[in-house]
Amino acid sequence: MDEYKAEIEKAEKALEEGNLELLREILPPLVDKNIPEAIRINSSFFGPEVPEDECDRFYVEGMFKAAELGDLKAKYQVGVFYDLVEYDIAQDKEKASYIFKELAEKGDPHCLWIYACELIWGNGTFPKSTGEGVELLVKASEIGSANVCMTLAQCYDKGEFDFLKKHRKKKRIPGALAMKYDDTMYDPYALTSACTWIAAKSAAPSEAGR
Repeated sequence: MDEYKAEIEKAEKALEEGNLELLREILPPLVDKNIPEAIRINSSFFGPEVPEDECDRFYVEGMFKAAELGDLKAKYQVGVFYDLVEYDIAQDKEKASYIFKELAEKGDPHCLWIYACELIWGNGTFPKSTGEGVELLVKASEIGSANVCMTLAQCYDKGEFDFLKKHRKKKRIPGALAMKYDDTMYDPYALTSACTWIAAKSAAPSEAGR
């Protein structure tokens, strides 16, 4: 909700910095109002006095509740639960695929990468559609997915998918993307290397043009 945006941003920053005191000050009134982002953040930190199994239960329940209330980051995490069998959640690849597809359609770059890979290689819930998947892969690269940079680097390196050649000529992947990565990716060094490699390959003249 826009009226709580400033408080949520402050709480997100406090979580990144590990400022538990500030989180305990900001979050309770927002959680009481059922603000989904606050519920997600509130379920993501614990004091040392909380037993590990209680932490897990609180975290999972918070993510499911925040997702049901519309928080997209929590919904992504629920998809991960189903996909990777985390926290004793029964695996359901189909549920996970539909969650990632929904988030991809809402513009989430990381989920766009997941959905694109499912279509390209046909290893998920949806029928294989290589052409559509490659188009989505390129789109994900343009809006800032970290993982797609490395996937594209591998595709260029192996010479996979003729579709990528026209994209290389039509719209080169910007070198600036090497400095961006989404919040599901925690290795900016690997990302920068992959994106710099792609940018260099895109800028290089083709063998035929030399």
